[in-house]
Amino acid sequence: AGPVRARTNLPTHLLSLYGRVEDLATIKALLRQHAVVTVVGAGGIGKTRVAQAVAADIAVESAADFPDGVWWVELAALSDGALVPSAVARALCVQLAGDRLPGEAMASLLASQRLLLVLDNCEHLTDAVAEFIESVRAAAPQVRFLATSQETLKTAEEHIYRVGGLAVPADDGAATALQAGAVELFVARAQGADPNFALTPTHAPAVNEICRRLDGIPLAIELAAARLP
Repeated sequence: AGPVRARTNLPTHLLSLYGRVEDLATIKALLRQHAVVTVVGAGGIGKTRVAQAVAADIAVESAADFPDGVWWVELAALSDGALVPSAVARALCVQLAGDRLPGEAMASLLASQRLLLVLDNCEHLTDAVAEFIESVRAAAPQVRFLATSQETLKTAEEHIYRVGGLAVPADDGAATALQAGAVELFVARAQGADPNFALTPTHAPAVNEICRRLDGIPLAIELAAARLP
């Protein structure tokens, strides 16, 4: 028999991730041990990209552990926490029974499922997300959660992983600079804006300084690199 393939709604092609090897390994290890893991960090730090990469790896490496799939649920656009169960239902392409509260209906649907739900951008709905997770876990003990948020969810089973900025170079040499995730990301995005860009000894100090001043924050580095031309 060939490898088991998890069902998923993740994009087939994700943007490359730089300088996050240790983060990915640690988060995957946490998910093997714990039912609820929240990736916490400041805005622009790269929580969503990290969670996408973790989920994509799990969909391939651990498909047998999640035969009912790995599902991405985007919550950023929701203004009302009461809509969280409906957002999950949409991601899973299921209908909620109209004669029950949405949270109860979703928990009931998931009762026999073995899947991973990834809830992205939870910070403005923490109470509602925590309540949803707890109701699902009570009814469906084999469902696991990976969440991203600027704030912790404060659920009973939550294990928190804090994401920091990308590594910045210790010195200004071009040779060592590319070993730092912040510079690696800057160069990749700079080459997207100008295909002829290369990190040379002449301008390596300037690139390194930019990455340091931006504290290794991925979004800030991407915006800076886009202005290169």
